[in-house]
Amino acid sequence: MPPHPSAEGPVVKPQEPLKPYTTFKIGGPARFFVCAAAEDEFRAALSLAAQHSLPLFALGGGSNILVSDRGFAGVVVHPVCRGIEILHEDAESGTLEVNAAEAWDDVVRYAVERNSWGIENLSHIPGQAGAALVQNIGAYGQQVSDVLESVQVMDVTTGAPRVLSTSDCGFGYRRSIFNTTARGNFIIVKLTLRLAQHARPNLDYPDVQAYFAERSVEQPSLAEIRQAIITIRDGKFPFPREERGGNAGSFFKNLSLAEREYAALRANTERNFSPRELVRLEDIRKRFPLSDQIKIPTAFLIEICGLKGYRIGGAQVNEHQPLVLLNQGDATAQDVIALAKHVRRTVYARTGIAISIEPELVGFTRQEIADIYYLEES
Repeated sequence: MPPHPSAEGPVVKPQEPLKPYTTFKIGGPARFFVCAAAEDEFRAALSLAAQHSLPLFALGGGSNILVSDRGFAGVVVHPVCRGIEILHEDAESGTLEVNAAEAWDDVVRYAVERNSWGIENLSHIPGQAGAALVQNIGAYGQQVSDVLESVQVMDVTTGAPRVLSTSDCGFGYRRSIFNTTARGNFIIVKLTLRLAQHARPNLDYPDVQAYFAERSVEQPSLAEIRQAIITIRDGKFPFPREERGGNAGSFFKNLSLAEREYAALRANTERNFSPRELVRLEDIRKRFPLSDQIKIPTAFLIEICGLKGYRIGGAQVNEHQPLVLLNQGDATAQDVIALAKHVRRTVYARTGIAISIEPELVGFTRQEIADIYYLEES
C-alpha cells in the first residue's frame, strides 16, 4: 500500500500500477497517482489534472471496478483518511459520520458493536464507504441509501465543498448520481448515516431464514445476524484476499422484469431448456405474486446456460456464485472482458435476456465498452 501523505503535500506517483489497489488484482498504470488524506490534498489532485489537461478518477477500495490493461491515462486520486465519529446518539437512533476511505465492513462492524441497526445485512461487502454509496450497495433486504442522511462531496471543477441530501443522490438499484448523471463530477469525502437503536431485524430472505432455522434460533441478536450474513456471503461471494486471485464482487446485475418480459423468458426457457429448469423458473416467479416487477436472479440464467466454471485465460465464472467472475491469479482485463462478453451473448442467445455489467470499467475506450454491450447470437 502507498505511504500516507506528508505534511508537505500529497504523495504523487507517476506511472503507478493500479493492480494492487483493486480487489480484482488487475490493471495497468495511472499517469499520476495521488494519495489524499485532507481536502487540500484532494484539491492538489484536481490542480494536477487541470495543469496537464487530464481526466481524474477517484479510486476508493477498488472493489467494483475493472481497470484496463493499459491503465488510466489521467490522475487517480486515492483517499486514505479513515475514521468514524458519533455525531448524535439517543434511545431511538444514532448518527455516524464516516470518512469515505473507511472500509465499509469496518463501518458495519462498528455499528453492530454499538448495537445500532440498519446495515448489518450489508456485512462483508468489500470496498470503501464512499464506493458503497456510489453503487448504492444492497443485500438481503437492506441498501445503504436506506440509512444515508447526507453526503459531503467536493466539486471536481471548482474544488468547492457541498453537502448533498439523500434525495439529491438519485438512488436506485445499484445506481446513484455518482455513477450516472453526475459521474466524475464529485469526490465523496464523508457520509452521514442514521441508524436505529432498537431491534429492527430484516430476516425475510430464504438464505437467512434457513441459516437460523438450521440452528434453531428464533430471535437472533444483531451480532448473530452479522455472523449469519458473513457465513452466507462467504459461501457465495469469495471475499477478495491476498492469498488467492481477486474479484470485483458481482460482475452482473440481477433482473427486474415486467410481465411481458417474463413471458418471453418463460417461452425461451420452455423452448431451450429441460422441463426441470422451467419448473425452477416458475418457482422463482411465485415468490413475487403481486409485484409488477418480477425479480429473476441473473445467476440462475448463467447457471442453466451451463456457464458455471467457464474459463477464458485466467478469468473464470465462479462455480458457486456465477454472478462473480474470478481472477485465478494471472487474468488480464482482456480475459475478463472476453469472458463477460461470452456470458452475456450466451445468455442472450438462449434466454433472450440482455444482462447488465455492474463494475465500472476504467481506462477503456468508448468503442471497447460498446463492444462489450453489443449482443449477437453465439
